[in-house]
Amino acid sequence: MGNIAKKLASVLLALALLCTLAALPAQAAGTKPNLVVLGDSIPAGEGATGEAKAYAWLIAEEMGYDLANHAVGGHTSGHLLELLANDTKGIVGDIRDADVIVLNIGGNNLLGSNVITLVLRAIFLKDTSTVDPYIADFAVEFADIVEQILALKKSGAKFIVQTLYNCMAGIPLVSDAYEAAVSKLNAVYFKYLDDHPGAYEIADIYRAFKGIDGLVFSDRLHPSDAGHRRIADVLEAMLKGAPLVINPPEIVKPNFFKQVVIFFRALYDYLSYWLSRMSLLDLLKTAFSFI
Repeated sequence: MGNIAKKLASVLLALALLCTLAALPAQAAGTKPNLVVLGDSIPAGEGATGEAKAYAWLIAEEMGYDLANHAVGGHTSGHLLELLANDTKGIVGDIRDADVIVLNIGGNNLLGSNVITLVLRAIFLKDTSTVDPYIADFAVEFADIVEQILALKKSGAKFIVQTLYNCMAGIPLVSDAYEAAVSKLNAVYFKYLDDHPGAYEIADIYRAFKGIDGLVFSDRLHPSDAGHRRIADVLEAMLKGAPLVINPPEIVKPNFFKQVVIFFRALYDYLSYWLSRMSLLDLLKTAFSFI
């Protein structure tokens, strides 16, 4: 009788252990992975017609992430370093808990680099060196940001850095000048990765936007709804382990008349957008404050 009782107790204990183990995956399955987004107005959702159409929220909704979005419009790499130093809004803890970290930073460093002077010198003197000191400073701050994230993130967390698209693409005169500056900025992301293999993965948004119309909002800075959708598609494919094959279409330069039409249409869209948000005097002051 005693042996029977012992066997029964052993069976019950084994069943209890099996039930406990069976419950663990179900509990884990009910917990959403954490997505942390860092950077400037692009990941903050600027340009989208609503939060639900901005790429960070699209990814969180479509792939089932809990989103902590620490991106702030207007922020440079220096601003992001301040957020990290001050642990603003729990950014450090969110990075530690993240399963996926997406970083988009550098565009405002570029915009603050005497961009109007850059364009004018590029057009008339074929010189884009005005951005070089800003790019050099950015490279130092970017390396600091990456090293802090790598020190904070948990083992196995995916870390993705986005390249910057040419928001002036296709606009005669301006496009080539801005292209040169964007290329210098994007080179920083690739150079760091070359020097530190495996530090992060690159989402090449520059290539994903190249040659496709309608991806930039009328302010000629931020992604449109279609642009946010495009970024979401690139990032989601990476997170699924099947990155998109990006082959930018061949760009055919339009004739002179069409270039003039494109230039003035873009100028009209740009002025219409910004004059709806500030006076002409304020717009001129903002533009020429960079010179």
